[in-house]
Amino acid sequence: MENKLINEKSLYLKQHAKNPVDWLPWTNEALQLAKKTDKLLLISVGYSSCHWCHVMEEESFEDIEVAKVMNTNFVNIKVDREERPDLDEIYMKALVFMTGSGGWPMNIIALPDGTPIWGGTYVPKPQWIKVLTQVSGFYNTRKKDVLEYAKSVKDGVQKEGLIKPIPRDEVYTEDIQIELAKNAFKYADQVNGGIGSGQKFPLPSMLNFFMRFSNEFDNKQMKEFVNNSLLKMSRGGINDRIDGGFHRYTVDNAWHVPHFEKMLYDNAQLLGVFSNAYKIFKNERFKNEIYNIYDFLESKMTSDDNLIYASISADTNYEDGSKSEGDFYVWKSDELKNILKDDFDWVSKYYNINQKGYWEKDNYIFYQTISDKDFALNLGISLKEFNEKLKKINFLLKDDREKRVHPIIDKKIIFSWNALTLRGLVESYKVTKDKKFLSKALSLNNSLANLMIDKNKIQHTNSNPASVLFFEDYSYYIDALIGLYEITFDRNFLIKAEEFVNYSNEFFGDENGFYKFSTEQGSLFADTLINLEDGVLPSANSVMNFNLFRLGHYNGNKQLLLHSKKMINNISDNINDRVTDHLLWLSNSQNYSQKFYELAVSGTDAFLKAEELMEIYLPNSLIAASNKPSELYLLKDRYFKDETYIYVCVDNTCKFPVSDVKQAINLMKD
Repeated sequence: MENKLINEKSLYLKQHAKNPVDWLPWTNEALQLAKKTDKLLLISVGYSSCHWCHVMEEESFEDIEVAKVMNTNFVNIKVDREERPDLDEIYMKALVFMTGSGGWPMNIIALPDGTPIWGGTYVPKPQWIKVLTQVSGFYNTRKKDVLEYAKSVKDGVQKEGLIKPIPRDEVYTEDIQIELAKNAFKYADQVNGGIGSGQKFPLPSMLNFFMRFSNEFDNKQMKEFVNNSLLKMSRGGINDRIDGGFHRYTVDNAWHVPHFEKMLYDNAQLLGVFSNAYKIFKNERFKNEIYNIYDFLESKMTSDDNLIYASISADTNYEDGSKSEGDFYVWKSDELKNILKDDFDWVSKYYNINQKGYWEKDNYIFYQTISDKDFALNLGISLKEFNEKLKKINFLLKDDREKRVHPIIDKKIIFSWNALTLRGLVESYKVTKDKKFLSKALSLNNSLANLMIDKNKIQHTNSNPASVLFFEDYSYYIDALIGLYEITFDRNFLIKAEEFVNYSNEFFGDENGFYKFSTEQGSLFADTLINLEDGVLPSANSVMNFNLFRLGHYNGNKQLLLHSKKMINNISDNINDRVTDHLLWLSNSQNYSQKFYELAVSGTDAFLKAEELMEIYLPNSLIAASNKPSELYLLKDRYFKDETYIYVCVDNTCKFPVSDVKQAINLMKD
């Protein structure tokens, strides 16, 4: 038995194609059916690598009894959140409004017009049947009350999306920024790293913020927090020490037990985080993680077209139909003894094949609690010798693990996540100077441009045509194009970036300076959908804000700078109210309260000196470079034959040019 999802391209939707539930994809036809039959909509949103999505499918959506209740009372719609991030975003806002929290699978019961009246995440089968029966009963017997509640939900979501313009000349003072940063830091776990005392997510926007803030305000406590967080992540179970790549989060506060799925967006961003961290801390471990993530993406996640897949599932699917979370990644003690033989003793101590590393069902998760340096000392060998020894062990374990049943890879190509990867590769090249990062970045950009862009229309995924355009694709890609200029100094990347800015202004812009989520706002139950919060992914609007700021400086475009400032002004109350949800915004505000430097390098050796500057952590600056006369605003009339000068400027007001990188850095400290 098959339902209408069988013809969909999405892996997640196909996984539900043989459910006895009469699932439909999100289409106008499905919505019209609900209106025609006066049935409630049941909208279930998830993604292929979501463990609890699979659990609920097994318990409820594959169950004949449950399917009967759903098919009788509802028009049932399955949504892949990665294909339709707008639906995921708007219904997640509604879910949080109704319940105070969110997650996946996200199950929404809505009126035939799409307005939510009930929401939840994973619900066990008995409770799920009860919910379905009660809500459909209320709709049939107390429709007036249900409609009133639906209106309150709609009004609440609409209200949250409204931003009132705030006319201000001064965006933020230094004192306000320090106070806000301190408020955000209250949530920092200074023992285990990361934010909060429960589940731990990498949160790249948070780590990048504290790196920049601690650098500009010389806050040693915040700086150490970042260092500790990254070390704990690197040593923890969240890090796959065999294949490379980081899992999505850990269920504990010490980075030990991961939720085993691997998401591209996490690893893409962590390339940049570890690159910046290496610039600051000069810890070889952080540089190694850059290579580990890169190797993982290259070996496990890259398509024949040189694009990067979306995710790897947490679950292993066996031939008998059973599924098990994390099987591919965990180890039993006897298994390790057989593989490692005489090396088992020291490896078991290093990876804590003991009570510290124990998970469940006699399985262990590799969990390092002592530094490599100290462990090498205990073994009586040098750190270099130890690293070589560990490398051989990990290769041996990798060979053995490859024989296992692999978790499913979702081979969906998501443009915005590939753009994040492109930015990560740029940052990796800056710090390593390894040409393979540059080559990968350029080839990835070519693939994106050739396969997923048609006359400035960006196709969000390879499974859907570009009928709905999503702003995150544009925002992240503009950032990546600016990044490509930063490592190639090819002005064409800046020209292309500004083209996409103009396109975004036309199709996504609103009167307050922000950008709407998609080009299909009118089809949603609330039409104020604007992505503003920095979470696991940075807000597309906060990224765009920094895009406008940098392009304004590069090109001498005052309109872009005014637009950027307007956005900061209008978001300021949101930052004040919920600072931890707006850390990239707060970081962007420093562009106005602190000096932001334009480093213009012109002359014969311009690229060599620019590369020297790249290696230094300078978040409050941008670099322009040319080894010949240039029409770029920052470089115009600054070329002298047989000489190379570095101009240190603020708002294009420059100090006397210098020829040495160290001199330029000293000028920035004055």
